[in-house]
Amino acid sequence: MDTKVEELTIEESDTHSAASTWSGFDYQGQVSIYWVMKQLNQMDLSRVQLEEYELQIESIEDFSVNYKGFPLTIHQVKAYQDKTTFGKYKRAIHDLLGKCAKYPAITQCFLHTCHQFKIPEGEKFKSELEGIESEKNKQTLLEYSNLLFNEGKFDETIRKLVLNQEEDNEFRCVIGRLEIEDEIKREIKRFLEKNKELCKYELVEWNENINFLYLNFINEINQSVAKGHANKEKDIRISYSIFVDILTNEYVFGFTEKTAASMLKNILSTYFIEFCEKFDLDPEKCSAWKENWEWICRLSDHDFLLLCKKLTPTVNVDTRKLEPINLRELIVKAGVHKTLFPMVMNAGHFALKIEGVKEMFVLNAEGVHHLITTIAETWGKNEAENQGKKIFKALKNDNQLAYLLFDVHKVITNELEGPFEGKIVDTGNDYVNVIPGFKEKDTITKHKKMQFVNVESAMELFKRERINEKNLT
Repeated sequence: MDTKVEELTIEESDTHSAASTWSGFDYQGQVSIYWVMKQLNQMDLSRVQLEEYELQIESIEDFSVNYKGFPLTIHQVKAYQDKTTFGKYKRAIHDLLGKCAKYPAITQCFLHTCHQFKIPEGEKFKSELEGIESEKNKQTLLEYSNLLFNEGKFDETIRKLVLNQEEDNEFRCVIGRLEIEDEIKREIKRFLEKNKELCKYELVEWNENINFLYLNFINEINQSVAKGHANKEKDIRISYSIFVDILTNEYVFGFTEKTAASMLKNILSTYFIEFCEKFDLDPEKCSAWKENWEWICRLSDHDFLLLCKKLTPTVNVDTRKLEPINLRELIVKAGVHKTLFPMVMNAGHFALKIEGVKEMFVLNAEGVHHLITTIAETWGKNEAENQGKKIFKALKNDNQLAYLLFDVHKVITNELEGPFEGKIVDTGNDYVNVIPGFKEKDTITKHKKMQFVNVESAMELFKRERINEKNLT
């Protein structure tokens, strides 16, 4: 559906949508939130109508700032980790300028990047853009080139382009992936200090409170986007008044199930960024992890916390009564980097089809279910037996995860190898929801043998399975 911009109409060919994959824990989402916070801190809230300003996600660009429903500024985000050359950015710059030429009501266009990059000077810059050839969206490319170079609109639109601006600049648009969280928190703190009459709670400037507020704030914005997607809205718009309402609501300073889930998603997202940087991977090309991450972002807070306990089944905690001190036990960095990410990205069709928490991070080879975990205990005498006891203790009394003791045969870890076993006994109705056909009068007494497999052995096993399947075909 076309959108009116003053006398103009934004044509559908100039829009794109990936709002279903948007996440406030990813770089693109964080940049858009940072930008809104930056703008709120430049406004006199007593003199503006906040409802007239809105963040629009994935419509004419990655995000735009709208005024009275129409795009005022447009923003494209590129999260390349390496200090890439101009060539990687020139199509993005070309499209931003082309849209400004086509829709003069747009006042500025921004390219947000993780690093500065070298820009050709003078006519060389123009000729680089003019010489772009691509089959991707070819008609749009030709249309923008015609506007910019044949109709002579390049000089007037280039003044609207903002890029490569680093610290201490009003329009900062170069922020590292691992810096963006701190920048958002800094802007949140500035907002609270500047607007004390809106937020009447004490000690809000404490770092712990700012941290909780940030996590709850990000989660609330995520929920707004998810709600719009669930309602099949083509573009997602979030009024600036909603941002302010969230920031000044008392509950955002508390530690709740929502906060715990948001904190763990934030940790997991950061670990992924670090993993990609460590192994020189492009996050956008890690499709297997992206699929899982999209599922993770759609889970309820409760289900996500269950998933974290499933990833580290040796931790005996009640996910409904988590405290901040317990959180990092649930997602162990060494296990995430060495086992979780590599196994997920190499799983292929051995991964179960994801329908919910139960199938996530479980691989199937010849009917044997392997659970990917973040258990990072080093190998030692009796260590398999000791860690196995922890798993049985943590899971057998957990109604929501006890099925793992029935379904899973092998547990993939960083280093641990070896068998372990335990006894599952139940005389009540704990397993009604997880064991098909179970009746309350039944009593289950079962010895279960399981095995730890280290990640190298697991990788080799699935590699052999792929070769065998290929030979059979």
